[in-house]
Amino acid sequence: MLTTYRAQHSGISLVQIDYAPYGLNPPHTHPRGTEVLTVLEGTLYVGFVLSNPGPNMKNKLFTKILHPGDVFVFPIGLIHFQFNVGKTKAVAFLWT
Repeated sequence: MLTTYRAQHSGISLVQIDYAPYGLNPPHTHPRGTEVLTVLEGTLYVGFVLSNPGPNMKNKLFTKILHPGDVFVFPIGLIHFQFNVGKTKAVAFLWT
């Protein structure tokens, strides 16, 4: 389930995502904004691909396992994903 709240004229959106057990938000990008994720319930495996910062870090994958209360930032324009690694649902807020 996806619930969206958009503060009028603020440029900020808040989305609640309910992930089914083993549910995936597949790799995607947001070309116009950084995204901040806060886990409310469950366990999420998240990550993004850093592209073209320099010769030693080209296309490097950064990942983290998040638990309730953890926060993760997906930088603007980078490919990123979220995956519920738990047997129960996971819930997160996303700010963009």
